[in-house]
Amino acid sequence: MTSRAGRAAALLAAGLLCGGCSLLPRTAASPAAPASTTAWPSVTAGPQPTAAAAVPLAALLPFPPARLRAAASLARRFTAAWDSWSWQQAPAAWLARLRPMAANELYPALAQAAGDRGVLAQRAATRQVAVATVTALAIADLTPGSVTVTATAAQVITSSSGTSRSTADWAVTLTPEGSGWLVWDIEPAGAGNS
Repeated sequence: MTSRAGRAAALLAAGLLCGGCSLLPRTAASPAAPASTTAWPSVTAGPQPTAAAAVPLAALLPFPPARLRAAASLARRFTAAWDSWSWQQAPAAWLARLRPMAANELYPALAQAAGDRGVLAQRAATRQVAVATVTALAIADLTPGSVTVTATAAQVITSSSGTSRSTADWAVTLTPEGSGWLVWDIEPAGAGNS
């Protein structure tokens, strides 16, 4: 089963990269693949697949496409909430927004991040307010027990010294919970999940 899931994840990733996959909704940051202007010669060597041999991509996936879309949607909401905060907001309020979307295993790390005194003091000193919007999503890993979505967040920080903008890629790993999902981990996409 792992081999099938691995092949399905590779096919899914290839589909997402070329813009040919319809599992995730298109965003402004994911343009359609350009039309080819080069005619490729047809290859007739070797056996050709028959209609009966063709297996739909969805049959190879460990989760139905609708369930993967739900995972991507939760990754989008969680990342936007994670990267949005205000110096006037109590840490408990930020944590309360994330809590319903997070797995129990993630909650202690969220609570620690919410109460980081150094970060809170820096935000208060310059009256920082951050608003994040997720501009792109891609499935980075897919197994029978989880899906990892890379979410690109555009963050606007307003402070007493002006406005700044930044972009960050987050790896959001989700695990199935009943008929839905919960976020099990979030970290910079380049770090890999630990």
